[in-house]
Amino acid sequence: MIRTKKIFLVLVIFFSILSSQTFINRFKVPIYYTSSFSIGYDSNLFRLSDLNLETDSSSKIVNSSTFDSGYISPKIQMSYNPFIFSNFNTQLDFSATRNHYFSSSDKSFSIFYSQLGIKFAPYQSIKVAHRYIPKYYLRNYIDHDYDSFNSQACTFSIESFSFSYSQPLLKSNWIKLRIVHTNYFYNPYFTEFDTQIFQLEGKYYFRLSALSNSIWYSFSDGENISHDSGYFSTNINRSYGEHNLGVSVKKRTRKIRAVDNLGFSLMLENRFYKAEDEDALSFDTWENALHNGRTHNEINFSFWVDKKINNKLKNQIKFKYRNRGVESDYYWISDFKEFNKFEIIYKISFSSDLDLLY
Repeated sequence: MIRTKKIFLVLVIFFSILSSQTFINRFKVPIYYTSSFSIGYDSNLFRLSDLNLETDSSSKIVNSSTFDSGYISPKIQMSYNPFIFSNFNTQLDFSATRNHYFSSSDKSFSIFYSQLGIKFAPYQSIKVAHRYIPKYYLRNYIDHDYDSFNSQACTFSIESFSFSYSQPLLKSNWIKLRIVHTNYFYNPYFTEFDTQIFQLEGKYYFRLSALSNSIWYSFSDGENISHDSGYFSTNINRSYGEHNLGVSVKKRTRKIRAVDNLGFSLMLENRFYKAEDEDALSFDTWENALHNGRTHNEINFSFWVDKKINNKLKNQIKFKYRNRGVESDYYWISDFKEFNKFEIIYKISFSSDLDLLY
């Protein structure tokens, strides 16, 4: 009887170890990574209006030797797909990017991104993501709560959390619904601009005439959470609503040997500020009229071509153009808030895998 119990105990331990080992083996999969290096040129680094560009010296309004700049952008992406669930695919993604501008070290910034996705079937998945920019330098402004003459560097952090769900609709077509919550928190000189944004987005992916296409619409509600918090500068409400409509088209080419894929995207943005109170204009500074009934209409256009060099190397050339028009009851506001810019970027990327876990 005692011997039988010992055998049973040994068998239980053995199968427990075997079961545990089998579960551990689910995590012994390759880690896929892509490292890329981009070099580019930005014609209007600080998104300044034509009036600013023509009349202001760069040392006064920005911490930079010039208004334009070349830049480099190294990036690392990693993807890990453990077999946690037998019937679902699990994917963990992480990326880190650094944008370094030659004319302004203050303008340089880092982006950290992580995502957990579970795929149930082709084109059906859920994803939870986090994106973080610790510090982003906008330009120099006057902090009217403390000093009406000397400018201070305006910086802020950006942190967003998102949840998305993808669902197939037709053959090779699917839709993605996404909810995003984003925090913009400014440095102590400019907390009157602190904003929390809630965004809803719907995106439809489809194929048409050998083209890979997507079209999307989103609405964002930006709440100025520091409004009316006691400081002189918080008396005006900087909350806004924003509509975005976009389209993207990609085509694989077979007739041009130097190009594998080419594509373009176009996004139209309409932002309207909610402040409509004429009493808010009793401030002694022109800045307080900036948000009163102001509307932005913005165009973002990009065009790119890419070519695979070999199984691991790929390069891409991209052109980006951005233009903002402004509508306001005060004609002079467009002189300060309208801008246009373009970027030219060359990127080379290398993809491979690591066998660290097996």
